[in-house]
Amino acid sequence: KPSGGYAYYNDGKLTLNNYSYEGKGYLYNSSKGDCAVIYSENDLTLELIGNNTLTQTESNSDMIYVFGAKLTVGGDGKLTGTAGGYGLYTDKGITINGGTIEVSTYRTSIISSGDVIINDGDITAESENYAAIFSDYDVTVNGGNVTVTGGNWAIDYSTGFTVAEGMKIQASTTVDGE
Repeated sequence: KPSGGYAYYNDGKLTLNNYSYEGKGYLYNSSKGDCAVIYSENDLTLELIGNNTLTQTESNSDMIYVFGAKLTVGGDGKLTGTAGGYGLYTDKGITINGGTIEVSTYRTSIISSGDVIINDGDITAESENYAAIFSDYDVTVNGGNVTVTGGNWAIDYSTGFTVAEGMKIQASTTVDGE
């Protein structure tokens, strides 16, 4: 592992330690020009240490995209990110177990074709035009502090939305009361 800020991958786990990246990242769909700063086709665990920043510079491209697999985020660090597309995007489910996550996107900030589960952490998700958090199945908040601002919906889901007893979520939209 290098000293200073770094990203280190080993056996399905990507550790971000005071890491900063600005650019288009990996081109995963050349016919559409879709890119992601972090891209994986396998289950991925993201460990946050220190202050980390991911900035997607391509319009309509993603910050993190886990294709056909699950994403788990944890650690005691912070991830600040921006994208013209999606923020944290996965096909099989997202679980957030800790850390501070601040994501600002044009599209949905946290999106999954599976469940979205927040067990702990300080989550701030802002979407300019879409829901801040979206799941094709369930959104479950078991712990942490969650603040969401969506363009049309704060949180959108297809099958269920569960908030553990005693939990509070701050949610708003930017739509003008139509």
